[in-house]
Amino acid sequence: MLHPRNIMRRIGYNNPTMRRKIISLVVFYFVVALPVFTIVTEVQASTVSASQLISWMNSMRMANGFSAMVEDQLLNNSAASAAYQMYAQGGCGHPGGKMERIAASGYGALGTFFATENIACAVSADLAWFQQYNVWGDPLHQYPATEAQYTRIGAFAYTAPNGTTYYVLHAASAPGGSSSGSSSNKTTSPTQSSQWISPVLTSTPNEDGSIYHIVQYGQALSTIAEFYGVTINQITTLNKLTSDKIYEGQKLTIRLAPTVTITPSRTPTVVQPTRTPTQTLVPNTPRPTRTITPTPRPSLADALPKIDRQWLGLGLVVISAVGFFIVLFFTFLKPMRKK
Repeated sequence: MLHPRNIMRRIGYNNPTMRRKIISLVVFYFVVALPVFTIVTEVQASTVSASQLISWMNSMRMANGFSAMVEDQLLNNSAASAAYQMYAQGGCGHPGGKMERIAASGYGALGTFFATENIACAVSADLAWFQQYNVWGDPLHQYPATEAQYTRIGAFAYTAPNGTTYYVLHAASAPGGSSSGSSSNKTTSPTQSSQWISPVLTSTPNEDGSIYHIVQYGQALSTIAEFYGVTINQITTLNKLTSDKIYEGQKLTIRLAPTVTITPSRTPTVVQPTRTPTQTLVPNTPRPTRTITPTPRPSLADALPKIDRQWLGLGLVVISAVGFFIVLFFTFLKPMRKK
């Protein structure tokens, strides 16, 4: 077995010229090759699958004493629709009309139902990330794990071209009011009654332009706001509500009567004759000519975002590997063959 000193002697490390070549090779690796491997590591982002989200939520549900929710393909479809809509809107927020979207998937064909929606967005995430940052850990997002009426579940994870993955989870009760599959040692929270889906028949504006709405059973404040085309904050402000909880028969002010604006009438003014101005010769002053500015060509930095990052990383790895073997051949192998 060769001693390290003998190895260094055989490759000619004691030779100053050979020592410079070795140092150049090491510098080449750290300056060129190492950043390339870093880029490839960043491109390979981790994601959580829809089945993992469902299993994770069911594990929390069973820890609370309930039976696991059954995966429903219609809820998977409605979750996919919400994920695509989030990407189209360019943000990470609940797309409007979740109850209508779930019903439109065909899930509500058998009757009324409860439903809730959880969303999350991340460039790179795993279940440890969901748990570490307590994603969906607040009481509102824990409804699928803590409320008995939710017996069906669906989820979808869409990774967009911009690298962001949009996660959506839909949980609902069985259509028609069935609650099979849930444990009997839990009771339904009365605050959940606002999540029953119910069509909103908008009221006709009064003669003065004001609009009032009488809350019907199963209507939620968010659904009422969507049907009237206003925001929840507008309704809560007009009605001085401290929360989004409403009750059946409650009269809500949707829009106040517009304030009448008094338009002043015009008073005719007698036009006084004016003197005819005398023309004064103005010397011709040369006007500045416009200089055509050439349109700047797009720089390499502007084109980089359009390049697929995975192919860019793979190309850099190949170039670095070729450069490494070229340097290795001309630095070590070729001199050793001459000897």
